[in-house]
Amino acid sequence: MPADLYSQLGLGEALVEGQKLSFEANAAITKGEAVKLVAVAGDLPKVDVAGAGDKAIGIAAKATAQGEQCPVYGDGSIVKVTAGGAITAGQKVQAGATGKVVVSALDAPASYTEAAMQTELDKVENRFGIALQSPTADGDTFLIKVGD
Repeated sequence: MPADLYSQLGLGEALVEGQKLSFEANAAITKGEAVKLVAVAGDLPKVDVAGAGDKAIGIAAKATAQGEQCPVYGDGSIVKVTAGGAITAGQKVQAGATGKVVVSALDAPASYTEAAMQTELDKVENRFGIALQSPTADGDTFLIKVGD
């Protein structure tokens, strides 16, 4: 059973509410998922669930259906999220699979080719928060601070 490292809040709720913006949901989004911007021809950007390798902009503050307004916790917010694996408090985090949050640790590449280096640079670019607690497994819920 996944651990809840801060039971005083529900998933996607904020202990501290920093910047909060509202976007139209491009698809169904669950409260507490990391979200990314998506370009829509001839329209303002919308948000969708962020996946592994995506540049997340924040955490969905409520569950929304496609076309509804989705408030997003941004910089300065401390929000409860779901871990995609073990993370140590203080580590930088990025979006993982299906809106979860994972550690954004850099690895020494086996070779220093352009592609290998770009993979590591992408990790830096995709960071969007800092872990405030230390979940130990996929599915644990914990607090992050959105932004650097």
